Amino acid sequence: NPIRKGQKTVLAPGRPLPAIHACFGWETADPRCDLDVSAFLLTESGKVPGDSWFVFYGQRVSPDQSTSFHDSGNAADREMIDIQFTKLNPSVKKIVFVLTINDALENKLNFGMVKDAYVRILDADGKAELAGFRMTDYYSNVISMMIGEIYLHNGVWKFNAIGNGVARDLAGLCELYGVEVSN
Repeated sequence: NPIRKGQKTVLAPGRPLPAIHACFGWETADPRCDLDVSAFLLTESGKVPGDSWFVFYGQRVSPDQSTSFHDSGNAADREMIDIQFTKLNPSVKKIVFVLTINDALENKLNFGMVKDAYVRILDADGKAELAGFRMTDYYSNVISMMIGEIYLHNGVWKFNAIGNGVARDLAGLCELYGVEVSN
C-alpha cells in the first residue's frame, strides 16, 4: 500500500489492530551522515505525557512498555519501532516518527545528503505491509525529518506520510514535543 507525501490511510480497515512494526531505511551520499529513528508518543495536545515518552536508541522502551526501538534484524531495514496498541497508554493519540542526523550541526550535514529514505508499516506478524512511504523531497536546510505518523481518528489507527523536515537536532525536537532537555 504505497502512499505519497501528504496522504493518509487506515492501517487495518474493519478489523482490530493489536500491534505494528514500523521499519525504516535510507542511504546516504556522505558516509558521515549517521541517521537515527525516534518515536514521540503524543497526547491530544501534541506534547509527550512526560520526558520518558519518546523512544530512540538511548531510551529503547516507552514507560507503558508499548513502544520499543530495535536495530533491524533484516538486511533491508536499518531500524524498527514496534508498537503494541494493547499496551499503549490511552492518553497517547499520535506517534510521530522522526529521522535525525547525528552531529549534523557540528559537521554541516543535512538531508540533501540522504536518499531513498522510507518507512514501512507492517502488521503484527511482520508479514503484510499495511502502508509504505518513500520520501521524494530532500532539503539541504533540514537536519531532522518527520517521515510519518500514526494517529487515532474516530477509534481507528491511521498513517500519515509527512516527509517534512526542520532545522532542529534531536534536542530541538524534544523541546518541540515537550520533552525537558537538560544540558
